[in-house]
Formats: sequence, C-alpha cells, structure tokens
Amino acid sequence: MASVKVDIPLTIPRSKQDLSDNVVRIGLCFLGWLVLYIFMGVLSKILIPQVRTLKPKEQMFWQLAWVRAVCGTLVAWAVYLTFVDDRLDRDHVLATTDASWTFICVLTGFFIFEEATLIYFDVRFRTFSKELHLHHLFAFNGFFFAAWYNSGHYYAAKAFILEASTISSCICWCLLKLKLEKTTVWKINQMILIHIFHLRSVYEMWWWYDIYRDWANIKENLAIAYTVNMMLGFAVV
Repeated sequence: MASVKVDIPLTIPRSKQDLSDNVVRIGLCFLGWLVLYIFMGVLSKILIPQVRTLKPKEQMFWQLAWVRAVCGTLVAWAVYLTFVDDRLDRDHVLATTDASWTFICVLTGFFIFEEATLIYFDVRFRTFSKELHLHHLFAFNGFFFAAWYNSGHYYAAKAFILEASTISSCICWCLLKLKLEKTTVWKINQMILIHIFHLRSVYEMWWWYDIYRDWANIKENLAIAYTVNMMLGFAVV
C-alpha cells in the first residue's frame, strides 16, 4: 500500500491579550524598575563604603549600571522565548503568547524607566548622551510597536539578546570606579566581554539572514512602522 504524506499546517499561537489589557502592567513594571534603582543605591552604599565617596554623577550612574545588569539577566528569558519555546518560532511575525506578552510588558517598562532617568541625568548634570538616547528610542519603539500591533514578539525577544553584554559592562565600570582594574576578576571579566562582542557580531549576521528568510512574511504582515524601526535600529545602533 502506498503511503500518503499529508502536510498538517502548524497552528499559529495568538494570545488574546492586547495593549489595553497591559497598560497597568507596563506601569507597574516601570515602578518596579524605579524601586530597584533606589534599592541598588541604598544597598551599594551599605555594602561598599567606596560608593559613598563617588561623585553624585558617578553614584547615579552606578545605580543605573546595576539596574541594567539585572535587566541583562532577562537575556536568558529572551533566549528561552526565541530558541526553546517553539511557539513564537512557528511564525516570527504573527505568533504571540501570554509569556511573550509578559516579557514585552517588563521590557517596555524598563525602557520607559531608562529614558526617564537618562533625561533626568542629562538635565541634572548638564550632559547629553545622544547615542544612548538614540539606542533607547529604537529599543522603546520596538517593544511599544510589538505591544501596539500585537505582533513581532519573536523579533523583540531576539533583539533583546543583543543586550547580553550589559552584565559584564556593569562589572567593568564598577571595578574601574573601585580602582580594581588590575585584579584577576577584572581581566576575566574583560575576556568575557570581548568574547560576547565577538559572538554578538556573528549573531547580528545570523539575524540579518533571519530577516531575509522571513522577508515575504514581514512585508505582508508586519506593520511598516515596526519594520522601519527594526531595520534602522539594527543598522544604526
């Protein structure tokens, strides 16, 4: 008897949530990052006496660096959503899940916090970090568009993996301020940081290939604003 091969189409997962269901969650996530920022400042000054001797500008940057490092641990979550949980992989444009919505809310709240504190930092210390503002603009837009259009969660999670260097960058800066740049810990951390940037270059090329492979789906189903922000952000930042 001849065997018959039947292709059963995969069901594209679509969460019932939308942005209106998550506005409060995004606001709470923003407040959570703000509380963490304050907590990091208090904890650092208690545990590390040298932090109290830093200039106010450096103390604020210290707190921001540690909040970014904590956020950097969420790269593991992004890796899970992108490479382990296969639901988003079924359709890189249209697939959404309740788990990916939680991720989007947490990161949208984070980038609102980041930009708000950066504006405060620039006003208070009379600086202007245009590269960082540009980075935050593309990042916030990416997560906001993923929430607004309820699509592209796969690419939002995949983009966040590029932040894998934040933990090592934080350790690098903090050790420098503590005058520990000649220690073994510093050297090991620098080696890790260099290798992360090398792997990031390979990952970026792989991402461009992913976009090329998905281009028909992107062109047909992904919002123009999301697509333009993703392409420009990826190329510029």
